Formats: sequence, structure tokens, C-alpha cells
Amino acid sequence: MAWWVRYLLSIGGGLTMALAFPPYDCGDLVWLGLLPLLSALWCGGKKRSRKTSFALGWVFGMSWYSVSFWWIHEVGNVFDIPMGVFMAVAFVPLMAVYAVLPGLWALIVGRMLKPLPPPNPTDGETVEEKRQRWDEWARADVLSSVRAALGCGALWGLVEWLRGQGTLAFTWNSPGLALYNGLSFVQWAEFVGTAALSFIPISMAVILWRAFRRTVLCFREVGHGHRPWDFYAGVIILFGLFAGGLALSTAYSPTRMLRDKEVIPLPVLAVQINKDQLEHIREGRSPAQYRQYLDATVQAYHEIMRDTMQQAAKMTDMGLPLQLPVWVVWPESALPFPLWISEDARDRARPDALTDENLMRGEGLPLARQRVREMGGQNFVLFTGADQVLLRRSTTGDHPAGILNSLVCVPEGWESLQSAAKQHLMPFGEYIPLAQDVEWIRQAYSEITGTQVGEGIRPGEGTEPLVVPAPGLDKNIGVIPAICYEDTVGDLLRRFARPGAQVIVNASNDAWFRRSACGVQQARSAAMRCIELRRSMVRAANMGVCCTIAPNGAVIHSLLKADGTPHLPGYSYGVLPVDPNAGLTLYARWGDWAVWVCLLVALLCLLPSFRSKQKNHQPA
Repeated sequence: MAWWVRYLLSIGGGLTMALAFPPYDCGDLVWLGLLPLLSALWCGGKKRSRKTSFALGWVFGMSWYSVSFWWIHEVGNVFDIPMGVFMAVAFVPLMAVYAVLPGLWALIVGRMLKPLPPPNPTDGETVEEKRQRWDEWARADVLSSVRAALGCGALWGLVEWLRGQGTLAFTWNSPGLALYNGLSFVQWAEFVGTAALSFIPISMAVILWRAFRRTVLCFREVGHGHRPWDFYAGVIILFGLFAGGLALSTAYSPTRMLRDKEVIPLPVLAVQINKDQLEHIREGRSPAQYRQYLDATVQAYHEIMRDTMQQAAKMTDMGLPLQLPVWVVWPESALPFPLWISEDARDRARPDALTDENLMRGEGLPLARQRVREMGGQNFVLFTGADQVLLRRSTTGDHPAGILNSLVCVPEGWESLQSAAKQHLMPFGEYIPLAQDVEWIRQAYSEITGTQVGEGIRPGEGTEPLVVPAPGLDKNIGVIPAICYEDTVGDLLRRFARPGAQVIVNASNDAWFRRSACGVQQARSAAMRCIELRRSMVRAANMGVCCTIAPNGAVIHSLLKADGTPHLPGYSYGVLPVDPNAGLTLYARWGDWAVWVCLLVALLCLLPSFRSKQKNHQPA
């Protein structure tokens, strides 16, 4: 096979993998996307060199990630950076870094996990003897293929875990996530997490590749194929995983859960006004934006009441119960004014002096709540993204000491405010890596931003969930806070999990990436957090996917256009099933324990390669 054919195969495999995710969403391609790369690595009698194996995997990763994450270039448009400059300075280097991990995977797979069955048998004296020799060869090839499949799948689980670590951590669009369509296979994330879930399609792709090769060789030499027992076993295991996942998906479906009288039906409303970041920058934050969210909230209540009445009028029984939302969620950056809090009260996150009336001249949250109550609704709890400015008090007055990008909860007036600050900050967007420790980076940061290191956005602390009332239900419900893309970081959210009634509340702002696939991809990843923790979620995303999600990952309601695309103003309304007796999943308790199992499996599968190297290096 010519060298250029190998690289074309790698590029084609990467593009195939990219098509498995939104906006293309051809999830079934994840079972096939690895086959071209395996062909490039394993076809031919000789092992690829280290450099060639790594390069093939790196090209595979570059083509996959560059297409899948193409939407990142939109942030360059927000800052009016020429496309060529942004690509050269930011996008291509970032994709090149991410592609290193598939490159390392291919290096190990191409050199140490290539299946090594006995050499093809020589012709026998009779046809029967020839067939017997080929049958023995095929059985040995099956065992070699199983070792390769286990090792390749386990190694890819490690790749996905490593991609989620460090400064540039980015867990989106893993092979495990591509299994989302159908909801059956992804239910096992409750036990192993999303990273280790990638083991399933990767290992099956290896078995498929080897079974096809074995069948072709046997047919060519003896006129019939050997039974692919490894493929049969893989299909049986997949069927078991599918059937078990289907049962789990049904058990945690909103319809099934809400039949249980002990499950709390929590009506929630997520609102977005659909302004991209360019509009925000041009308009600036003003009370007019706050008023837009208030008006949109009240209008949503009107429409929900109208739709409920129309449905009840069509029914012949006692009608539908009126369930107006008791929680309202606005996106990140929705609040146009900062909340000022003293640094020594950071753990309580109380505003020093803030009332709705002096900010909005009486046209604020109290008026909106009054209008909702006049419609027959309960007093609602407001969640919104907000900037909390920490004030350091001294003899010379109050001085800004940093900003917390927060999810704030307002059960009654502003004096009852609770908050949780974002902990997983975005590098280069919310902080500069190493600026705290490296002098020249610290100075450059100060010159560019006009502030000192530590006066910008600070990471939040703690893992204690908020405890929020549900008006009219006489219940207190735990809130797992997720700000921005924290709903894609499973290891963070699991630390907030506690036994009992809990809901994940996410406030995002995908306006930085405008009308791209970013919002859809983030919402898909967020659904995996619901499965991992078995908690419902409500998301308000400004320009992304505004939706409610059940504990089985199914979308209860999503604000979408008629063609299924997001990016429009409006609201998402859903009744979330909240189990007051919910326990902790295996993933919530132990986190990425399955990744360590993958490491052990990978080492065991690599052991024969280490032994063969030792034998080759022994003196004759």
C-alpha cells in the first residue's frame, strides 16, 4: 500500500468520525470510522515505524477534530480577527494539540497491538489437510484479534480521559457520546462514565476489521470462511448491552417516573432572547436587557396557561392539571448589572446593597412575580447567570478584588440570594494559564486587560449543592450548579451529587460561537451528565439549546425551529421528574474508576509485546 494511500485512509476515517456528531449526527458511523485508520496501520506484513504510526493517528485526529470543532472559529468573528490569522494563531495549533492523543494511540496500536497470528499456513498435500491448517490458523487469529480489540478499546478510553484533563481539557464528541442516538448504549454511563464508554465502539471496530480480513483470506485460499466467533461474541455482548440499556432507559424515562406518586413533578421554565455576542457587545449591558427577560418570562406563563387550557378543552375527562413553572432559569450573562459582595462574605455570596426597585424603578422581579400570581401561578424561584464582584474592604474604601461568574438563585427578594461560582474556567477566555506564577505572563496580562492578576475572574470553590424551595410543592430540592460548559464536565458535577431530590441547573452563553453547532454539541454532552448522575436537568443557553432533560438523557422539551435547529428566542417548558429517594450512581460515587480498569486491561494486552521484545534482545 502506497504511503499516500495510508494518509488518505487516515483522513477519510477522521472525517467519518466527525460525521457521527452534530450537526451531521450520523451516529452509526462511529462503528466504522476507525476501520480506515486500522487499515493504514495494520495492512501489510511489516509493522509501521514509530514516526509513521504516530503521523497516521495524528492526521486522523486532525481531520476529525478540525471538522467536528469547526465552530470554534466563530469566536474570531466576534473579535473581528481575520480568518487566516485566527486559524494560524489559535484554531490549527489547538487542533494539533488535541490530535496528539490519537497519534499516541496509533503509535502504540501500530507497533505493539497489531494482531500477530501464526504465519499463513503452507499448502497441504490434500485439500482436506489444507483446510485443516487454515482452520487452525483462523482459531489462532481469533485469539489474537480479541487481545487487540480489548487493548485498542481500553487505550481509547484512556485517550478520552486524558483529553478531559489539564488546562486545555475538552471532553466533547467522544466515541461513547456518539452512541447517544437511541439512548440504549449510553445508559451504561451511569456505571462507567462517558470516557470509558468509548471502549464499546472502538473494540467492536477492531473485531469487525479482523473478522472481515480473516474471512477474505480463508475464502481466497480454501473457498470457505471460518466462523468469526469473535464477531459473534461481540454481537451477543452488544445485544445484551442494548437490551439492558433499553430497560434502564425505560426505568428512568419521564413518563415512567412521573407515574410514581413519590416522584416530585417539578415544572420549570428556561428563557432565552437569542442575542449573539456581537449584539451584546454593541448594545452593552443595560436595564433594557433585564426588562426583556422579565417580559419574556411573563409572556411564557401566558402561553403555557393558554396551551394548557386549550388541551384541557379537547379532553373528555376531568381535564389537565394546571402546572405553571415554579422555577425560572435565565442564561449566563443574562443579568445586566453586577452583584456586589464583600470578599469576607464570599461563602454566603450575599449582595451588600441591592434592591430591584432602585435599579429598575419598580419594574423588576417583584412586578413580574405579582403578574404571575395574578394569572393563578405560584411565586417562582429565579435562577440566572450573573457576575459577582468581590469587594476588598480597607481604610481607603472598597476595592474590586475579583469577579465570580456565578449561577445565582433568588427564592424571594434579592436579600434571599444564593449562589455558586463557576469552577472550571475557560483558558484564555476567563483566565491566562500560568499568569499567576510566571512574571512576564503576569505583566502581559496586566497590560492587555488593564487589571492585575487576581482581579479578573476567579474560580469558585466547594462542592455543596444549593438547597432551593419549590413554591407550591412544599419541597426543598438540591441544585447541582453548572455554569457555561461545566455541564460537559462529569467529574465536576458528580461531586455535587447527594442522595435525595436533586436537579442540575445550567446557565450557558453560547453566543460567543453564534449560530454554530456549538450549542447542539454542548446540549448532547450535557444529556450524558443526566445519565451519569440520574438527575434531571434544565438548561437556559441564550443562543444554544434551551431545553429540559430527563434522568435517562431524553429531551423532555427543547426550543427548536421547525427544521430542528436551535437559535431562536423563546422558552422551554417541561415537568422534570425528581426522585426524593434517589441514591448515588456508581459513577457519582467512584468517578472514572473504569478508566483505571482500562489502564490495567491495556497493560495486560501489551504484555506479550514486551515479552517478545525481551526475547528478541536476548543474546543467542
